[in-house]
Formats: sequence, structure tokens, C-alpha cells
Amino acid sequence: MSSHNHKSKSNNSIISILLVLSLLTTAPIFSQDISKFGKVSKEELQLTDFPEAPYADAVYLFDVGKGRITDDFMLILKRHVRIKILTEEGKEEANVRIRYWHEDKVSSLKAHTITPAGKKIKLKEIFDEKEGKWKYKVFTIPGVEVGSILEFQYELSTEYLTYLEPWLFQHSEFTKLSQYSMIIPPGFAYNVFFSNIADVETSEDIIIEPGKKLAKYTWKVENLPPVKEEPYMGTPKDYMATLYFQLISFKNQWVYHKWINSWEELVKKMGEHYEPFLDEKNQLKDILTVSYESKLDTAKVLYNYVREKIASNSRGGRYAEKRPREILKDMEGTGLEKNLLLINLLRTAGIEAYPLMISTRSHGKLFENTPDLNQFDYALAYFKIGYKSYILDSHRKYCPFELLPTYNLVERGLLIDEGDGKFINLPLPKGINMTYYSTEAALSEEGNLTATSQLRFEDYKGYFARDEILDSGEEEFVKKTLNERFGEVEIDSFKIEGKEQIDAPLHVTVSYRVKNFAQITGDMLYSGLPTIDQQKSNPFKSENRYTPVEFPYQNAYTDIVNFKLPAGFKVTELPENILRRGKDLTFAITFTADDTLIQIQRQYLRYETTFAVSEYRDLRNYFDFMIQADQNQIVATRQITALEMNNQ
Repeated sequence: MSSHNHKSKSNNSIISILLVLSLLTTAPIFSQDISKFGKVSKEELQLTDFPEAPYADAVYLFDVGKGRITDDFMLILKRHVRIKILTEEGKEEANVRIRYWHEDKVSSLKAHTITPAGKKIKLKEIFDEKEGKWKYKVFTIPGVEVGSILEFQYELSTEYLTYLEPWLFQHSEFTKLSQYSMIIPPGFAYNVFFSNIADVETSEDIIIEPGKKLAKYTWKVENLPPVKEEPYMGTPKDYMATLYFQLISFKNQWVYHKWINSWEELVKKMGEHYEPFLDEKNQLKDILTVSYESKLDTAKVLYNYVREKIASNSRGGRYAEKRPREILKDMEGTGLEKNLLLINLLRTAGIEAYPLMISTRSHGKLFENTPDLNQFDYALAYFKIGYKSYILDSHRKYCPFELLPTYNLVERGLLIDEGDGKFINLPLPKGINMTYYSTEAALSEEGNLTATSQLRFEDYKGYFARDEILDSGEEEFVKKTLNERFGEVEIDSFKIEGKEQIDAPLHVTVSYRVKNFAQITGDMLYSGLPTIDQQKSNPFKSENRYTPVEFPYQNAYTDIVNFKLPAGFKVTELPENILRRGKDLTFAITFTADDTLIQIQRQYLRYETTFAVSEYRDLRNYFDFMIQADQNQIVATRQITALEMNNQ
């Protein structure tokens, strides 16, 4: 039997149940029978809607998993899924992606569509994909139409029994029935806990087989609402009803082994893993050839060295492979390995530093009720100077000293120190993350726009801009910035300053032309607002939302334009000045003008990062309001000169 900790999970409130064979009482298994593969009733085929889910595009009729730990210490999981398609949008459920660990095996995979007429169309093509140490079975079930039933079934086998794969009761569509059962042989003790659910129907049963007595547990939940991926959402797993297993111990007549059962044990275990990567400080002294005025200056120099000079081949997980000396030899490592190198260098400089394990935003929220190593998927560098704590991630080349990449913006992390460890609060970003635009623009008599803009990106905005320049190049970055606003743009010249000064704003100056920006018909001129920052679409498409809106950081834009009309035209109509405030939100546009010159000032500020479900509708309406305001037009009229009047 072997164990490892690759499985991912999302976590909130939990209910813990200890599964030990000696504590079982006999109880009947659920009487409800799950149909065999392909055995679909006429009632299921004829269903057109569900009263429990009147707006559903599809319904998971059932998702059933049956797991068993075998005598040769393998977990075999058989899964059977049946989905009813109700709308055109629901046909997306035919695209299936089954993720599994690279050492596990998926077999006996089959799938088909059953049309409303009862015809079966079998799956023929299955593709294999790989992403890091995860593999995927990817397929599209053919022949799907509204009213069809989709069905797929497979078997997963794994030798990793410490953290069994979590069971997700919910999906992106309504789930009528989700049921999971597990047969556990004598000697295994698991901690079982749930997140995001309090009412799970549970049954226990004893199965007698020749020469042994087995425990079977079944968990069943019905009529679960969908959990859809929404904009500005950490991960749907944070809100899904989920079942987790964590192995506590195994015992038979020859051996007794106990796994992690406390945070202290977890810290000790991970400390033992990191120790070989953190004992090379004496070998790294040759890097510190210069002394600096303060420990903080030293820390900044070391961070900048690792961030800038050592290439990142991936972010990495919570386990490292290359030691610091190997990283320095190759000048390359994962984000985690670079952070461990940074900790070594800090220690070499006399700064006490440790790994800080976190669960990144996409991995799921951390909770502290159960010591579960599988909650974590990354580690940062933590140290203190005086009374102030610093948390660094050297993975991204252009991330400033006082910022963490946005995927690390989580609430808490676990410090892997020389004692029992402790949970540390990660600081919230302090900057307002300002983007500033200043533009001098003029219209020609043909309605073409000529402009020179100065752009300034601060804090996260500067980090993202530099990252994009690194990936696509300077010219492509400038083009994309303007094309997203104006469509096709002809760039005459541009200059980027401060690209390598990552703790300062990034400055861009660009001169450009936009054809047919304004419409001129006879003596009338109609022009949109030549501001660069505009809200073109609402990121919040859904009318209703069941999860909070979680922006990673505060945000602000200021956009000032001096806009000159063609000779002979005079402003006759300006949009009204706008000032609208919401919960920690401000949006304003003001217009001032003389005959031919208009100054436009647009400002957007958002100080809050989290908006509750009850605030969602107001937030969505706020974005609709900004979209409407940005679509306002300026109207001007050609003025008749004195000479033209005399000629008339």
C-alpha cells in the first residue's frame, strides 16, 4: 500500500465521521435502484422540464460512484452518469473531460446518446491529454439534441489510498441525485468530512464475504442546485457540496501505521521534506559578495536576484525536486524551488525565513478544522524584519517586492517552521492599482481621429502590463491596448519607459490614428467619447448569482481627454455630467467645453473586493449604467462664416 497527496479539494465547514469497522451497525442500503447502463425509462425520455429546476439547461438525473478498496490495496471506483438535455445551451454537457493522476488508470470507458426516439448513438473517439502530472480522457458524446439523454461510465483504479479522490455532489447544472458508496476492508480508519452541506443521507451495512467482513457506506443527496463558474470567483469547488476522505491509520496482524492526524504532525512532515532544500546556506555565501545598509535592502536584492535571474519553468506544487545548488547551476526552477532558494539566501544573510504553505485561489479555500495536507498546493517565502512580516513569491519575473501574484491572494497560510507551525494571515494588497490615461485628440473634417496618449500603469496594473509585454512584445501590447478600445488603429509611434523598474509605474506614450471615428453628415457631427477606458460589456451576465463576487484587488481608472473638433464646427450638445456612487464604488464623467475644445474626465474607483450575493443585482446594474454612460455622444454643428452669410 502506498500513499501520496496529489488530490485537490475545496473546503469550508465540515462534519467529521470516523469510519472504523468495529463501530458499525447494520442498516439497509438505499432501496432506490439505479438503472443499468443504457436502461432508460420512457418517462426519462419524455421529460421536457423539471419543476425543481425550471430554468435548467440540463439535469444530472444521477451521478453514482461505487468505490472499493481491494485485498491488494487498490481503490477501484466505478462511476455512472446520466444527463437529460433540455435546451440548446445544455448540449454543452456532451463535452466531457475526466481528470486523473498520471499513475492512475481509467478503463472500461463508454458513452452514448439516447435520442428522444430511443435511438442509441455510441461514442467512438476518445482523446488523451496531459497537463503536468495530470492526465485527461477527453471526448464529445455524439448525436446530442434537445430532449436526448447522455450517459457515460468508466472505472478508475489507483494505489493511492491516503487521500481518496473527493466526491463532488454538485455540478454546473441541477443534480437530481448524487450518490457515493465505499466498501472498506478491516483495518482501515478514515476521517470523512463534508463541505458546503449539512444534510447528507447516510447508510452503513456489513457485507459478509468468504473469510471476511467488510464495511459498506453510502452517502446520498438529492435535488442540488447548480454551481456555475462565474466571473470573479475563486473556484466553483469552494461552493460545491463535497465529500472527502483522509486516511488516519491502517492496522493488521503484522503492521500498524498512523498517518497525519494533527497540524503539528503535518508541519513536521513537510518540514522533513523541505529540510534538504534548506540546508545549503553555507554553500551559498559566495553569492552575497556585497553588504547592504539594512536587512530589508538585502531581502529586496535577494528577491530581485531570484525573481529576475532564475527562469521559471512552471509554478510547481508543494513538493520540490531540485536543490538550490542545482537551480543555480541550471539558472532555472519551478516557482516553489525558486522560493526555497530565496529562503536559503535570506538565511545565509542572517534573516530567519521559512516556507509558508497556501492553497491558491483556483485550488480552493483553506479551512483549519481538519489537518489535511491535500488542502495545500504551493509554498511561499516568509520572513520577518523587526515586527513586520513579508511574504514573497519569486515565480513571476515582473512581480514587485510588496505584491503577490493574484493567484496567491488568499486569506491564510500554514508556516512550516522548526516548531509546531502556525497559521499566518496574508496581507491584502495596499495599492489602489491605478491606471491613468491622458490624451490630446483632434478630429479631421473627414471624422478621423488623431491622438497622442500617455498611459500610466501602477501596482498590479503595471505588473500585468509588464507580464504581457514579456509574453507578446512591446508593439503587440500597445496595439492590443488600443485595438480593444477603438478597433483598428494605425500607430505612428510609441515609447515604453520603466519596464525594468518594477516597483515604479510603467509609462507608455503612443501616437495613433483611428479612421471614421466620428460621423459627419452635412453640417452635423456625431462623435463617441474618445476616452481609452470604457465599459463595453457587463462581466456579470447572469441575472441571478448564488456565490459572492470576489475581486482580487482594488481598482481605479482616471481618463482625461482634451478633444478638439474640426475647424468650423461648434459644440451644440454634450452628454450630462454623471456622478454615481455605490458601495465603495464611484463612477463619474464630466464635460467642459468652449466652442471647439472639449475636456472629458472619466473616473472609476472600486475600493471593495468582495460583494455579497445580496449586493449582486446592484453591482450588475452599476456596470449596466457605466456601459450606457460610455455610449453617449457629442454633437456639433458646422458654423456659417460671415463671408458665407454675405454670399447667401
